[in-house]
Amino acid sequence: MVDELLVQHVLAGRLSAYDITAELLPRAPLVRFGLVDIKPSRPRPFAALEVDPVILSRLRGEPPELGAACAPRPADRDLDALEASPGAIAAAIDAVARAARPARIAVRGRTGAGRRTLLAALADHAGRALGVIDATLLPRDADRFVDALRVALRRAQLAGLVPVVHRLDAAIFDHRSGSDVARDVLAAHPGPVAILAPPGAPPPLPLGHTAIDLPPLTETERLAVWQRALDDTHHWLRDSAGVAARYRIGPGVIHRAVAAAAAAATAATTATRDPAAPCDDRIDAFLRQARDLRLGDHARRVDRLATWADLVLPPDIMDSLRELIGRVRHRRTVFEDWGMSRAMATSRGLTALFQGQPGTGKTLVAGVIARELGLDLYQVDLSKVMSKWIGETERNLATIFDAAEDGQAILLFDEADALFAKRTEVRSSNDRYANLEVNYLLQRLDAFEGIAILTTNSGGSIDPAFKRRLSFQLSFPFPDEDTRAELWRAHLPRELPRAGELTFDALARKYQLSGGYIRNACLRAAFLAAQEETPLHQRHLERAVALEFAELGKLSTAGSIA
Repeated sequence: MVDELLVQHVLAGRLSAYDITAELLPRAPLVRFGLVDIKPSRPRPFAALEVDPVILSRLRGEPPELGAACAPRPADRDLDALEASPGAIAAAIDAVARAARPARIAVRGRTGAGRRTLLAALADHAGRALGVIDATLLPRDADRFVDALRVALRRAQLAGLVPVVHRLDAAIFDHRSGSDVARDVLAAHPGPVAILAPPGAPPPLPLGHTAIDLPPLTETERLAVWQRALDDTHHWLRDSAGVAARYRIGPGVIHRAVAAAAAAATAATTATRDPAAPCDDRIDAFLRQARDLRLGDHARRVDRLATWADLVLPPDIMDSLRELIGRVRHRRTVFEDWGMSRAMATSRGLTALFQGQPGTGKTLVAGVIARELGLDLYQVDLSKVMSKWIGETERNLATIFDAAEDGQAILLFDEADALFAKRTEVRSSNDRYANLEVNYLLQRLDAFEGIAILTTNSGGSIDPAFKRRLSFQLSFPFPDEDTRAELWRAHLPRELPRAGELTFDALARKYQLSGGYIRNACLRAAFLAAQEETPLHQRHLERAVALEFAELGKLSTAGSIA
């Protein structure tokens, strides 16, 4: 063991005990920058002294061991080769040049916006590389997390790297967020440090920090990035404009998708000898897999989508659905070519509320919209989104909304009352946190640029502030007698063998059923006929309706069920 007293004896002929004591004070560079660690188990001058392993590795000429949570990130392109919105790079360079010392920098943007690439290029301009620290790989206990983050920051700096902390928003500690837990450690770090944060998030840095925002690319800018990335690989897309429109992703994701497609194409060329084949399918497969990874914990993809032929709705509802679809298809024309994006700072996405009794076709219509637009439909599992831990619900929602925007998937919040309900009077901490979740949703809907559909059986339970932010509000009426007759016809396919006359008008007049229950009765009647090994008879339909009423505890088939 080496302690301060031993050092004084060894260096007695060259340095005085006073000088050695001064060099080992807490604010002296050796200790403050972490080159020497003084163990607190014994008082000075008997406390053990340790030199950080990174210093020993550098003295030996060996690669330093930074730990599992920290990885070096050299620059892979120059500043003038970065893909970003016009002016964003110049603004970033200017902000860093004016940053206080030691620099505290927050780079905010969406996943794949090029935040790390920008910081790596800036660090390379100063002759450094990044040491990227993943907060989710640090211990999940708050005290151990703080110690581990302090060590990771110190070792990155001692290795000559600029430490960059990311995914703090994904680290949750009971009632504290990762940003709150890390705030004091980041403020106390003696060297420069950078943070990667989502758009609009307040970074856990002291006052006076430098904030750099990377705005999302417009559709036109994304198209240009796709074309440049493809030119570098000599591959091509059959519909590059369609890909740029469907996937609202950043330049980092675009370059990764093109690289993956190029690698897959190289492997396929060996077998098919067709190097000129377009890579649309490979690009789509990569981007869908990336989106599924982000959404998979909180939503499921709906694979069976209805068609227009399955819908039996009033003409005014059908007209509203066609308008809704047109807003998606003509988005680029209106917002970019016609300049409406300058007049509409918020609510540029498409959000719709479908309200009506159960079985009136709300969820069915969401599938038709997804099929018509060629997009995937994801039904959000609210039980996996809502959490008792403070901040966890908001984080889950952020993941869902971001993934939907990037992948141009349609989000379906079925029975949305649980999440979008009216705010309540604050009588307890639970009420306060529930209202905070609603406030977060209101802010996120304002900034949302994707497509989300909410369904509810009771529109009155939805917070009015949500309704003001919605693009469409459609009320699905209970089907009248004529509509019910048409629903009976629509749910019995032509291939189904029939015996005798099926009187749909009589069924519609006799039984007041919503479309969902008519569909269930038709399926049930088909199985009853199959079990008897006979074609479908009127009696099978009557029996199926009676069973539907019985399952709901109704002894009589009079009245309506929805």
